Amino acid sequence: MFKKIDANLIYNALYQLLLILVPILTTPYLARTLGPNSLGIYGYVAAIAAFLGNFMLLGLNQFGVRTIAKSNSSNLIANFRDLWGTQIIVGIILLGAYLLFVILFAPYKIFFLLEIPFLIGYGTDISWLYIGVGKVKRVVIRNSIVKLISVVFIFIFIRDQSDLWKYFLINSLGILLANMIFLIDINRIGIRIRQIHWKKYRSRFLSSLLFLAIPLVASQLYTNIDSALVGTFAGTHQLAFYDQSQKIARVILAALTSTSTVIMPKMAALDGHSDQSRLNKMFRLSLDVTLVVSLIFALLMMVNTNNFIPFFFGSSFVPMRQNMYWVSLIVIFIAYGSVFSLQLALAKGLYRIYMIPYVVGALYSLFANTLFDTKYGAMGGTLVIVTTELIVCVLRIYMIRDYIDLGEILRSHYKMVLAFVITLFVFKIVNFDGFNLYLSFVLNSIGALLCFVIMTLIIHDKTMAHLLYLLKI
Repeated sequence: MFKKIDANLIYNALYQLLLILVPILTTPYLARTLGPNSLGIYGYVAAIAAFLGNFMLLGLNQFGVRTIAKSNSSNLIANFRDLWGTQIIVGIILLGAYLLFVILFAPYKIFFLLEIPFLIGYGTDISWLYIGVGKVKRVVIRNSIVKLISVVFIFIFIRDQSDLWKYFLINSLGILLANMIFLIDINRIGIRIRQIHWKKYRSRFLSSLLFLAIPLVASQLYTNIDSALVGTFAGTHQLAFYDQSQKIARVILAALTSTSTVIMPKMAALDGHSDQSRLNKMFRLSLDVTLVVSLIFALLMMVNTNNFIPFFFGSSFVPMRQNMYWVSLIVIFIAYGSVFSLQLALAKGLYRIYMIPYVVGALYSLFANTLFDTKYGAMGGTLVIVTTELIVCVLRIYMIRDYIDLGEILRSHYKMVLAFVITLFVFKIVNFDGFNLYLSFVLNSIGALLCFVIMTLIIHDKTMAHLLYLLKI
C-alpha cells in the first residue's frame, strides 16, 4: 500500500511541478500583453464561472473519492452510476440557471458565454473516479497534456488586449477537452458507459453530496466570489491587483494541498481498522512536512516581494507589492489547515467538522468584503482573504481536537512558527534589496533560509528531528 502511495505522490509531484512552471511561463507574458484591466475582467468572469463549476462537482472530490475507494468489484459500477448521474442532473440545472443569469443580468456577456465549455467540462468531470481507484497517473498525464497544449496556444494566439476572448476560449475548451479524455478512457478501469443500467439510477447519494456541497459553496464564496465582490466594489483594475497578487501563492498551494488527493483515500481505507497507528503516523508525517514546506515558501515569497513584482508582472503591477507580501501568509494557513480537514476529517467521515469552518469563513468574508473593498480596494480584499483563511485554519484545527493530541502537536510546532516570525522581522530591517535584481533574489532567498534554519536550532525546535525519525520508519 505504501509503495503505491509513494508512486502516486511522485506522479502528483511531477504534475504539481508543471503547475508551478506554467504560471511562471504565462503570467509575465499575459500581464504585459493583456494588462491589468483585461486581466481584471477575466478575473471577474472566471470567478463566477469557477464558483458555479465547483458547485457542479458537489462533494465528489471528497465524498466521491471516498466512496469509490471503499467500493469493491460488485458495487463499483453502481456507485459510479449513482454518483455521476447526480452530478450530471445538478450540472444541467445549474447550467440553465447560468444561461438565464447571463442573458438577463451579466455584463461582459460574450465572455460569460465563452465559459460554457468550462462549465460542461466540470459538469461531466470524473477525475474523482480515477483518483478513488488509485489511477492518479492517468489524471496526471491527462492534465499535463492539456496544460501544455493550452500554454502553446496562449503564446501563439494572445498578442494584445483585443485577444482577451481567445484567452477565455483557450482555458474553457482546455477543461472540456481534459474531461472528455477521461470519458473515452473509462473502459480501462472496467466501466463501459453504454453498459451502465441508467434506468436503475438512484439518487441515494444526493443528500450526502448536497451536504458536502455546503462547505464547497462556502469556500468558493471567499476564493472565487470574493474576486467578483472586489471587482464590483473597487473596479476591474483593483481586481487585477487583488487576483494577480495571489497568483504565486495559489500555485504553491495547489502543489502543497494536492497531496491530500493521494493520501486521503488511503487514510480512509485505514480508518476503522483496529490498529490506528498507521493512520496516525501518515497524518503526522503529512502535517510536519506541510508545515515546514509552507513556512519556507511563504518566507521566500515575502522577502522577495519588492523585486519580484516588477520583474515578473511588469511595472504596471508595482502597486500590488503590499498585497502580495501579506497574501503570502495564506500559503501557511490553507496548507496546514487542509491536513486536518481534507485528510483526517474526510478520511474519518467527519463531514460536519469538515463543513463548519467553511461556512464561518464564508459568512465572515461576505461581511468583511462588503465593509472593506469599497474603501480600501485591492488592499481591503487582501486583508479579508488573509484573515478569512486564518479563521478557517484555526477552526479546522480546533474542530478535530477530540481525535488528535492537539497539545502535543502545538507544542512541537510553535517553535518553528516563532523562527519564521523572527526571520521575517530580521529581513524587514536588514535585506539585500539594494543589489541588482537577480543577485537580490539569490541573496535574500539564501539569507532567509539560513536565518530560518539557525533560528530553529537556537530555539531547539524538534520538528525536523521528528520528521527524520518518521522517514526512517
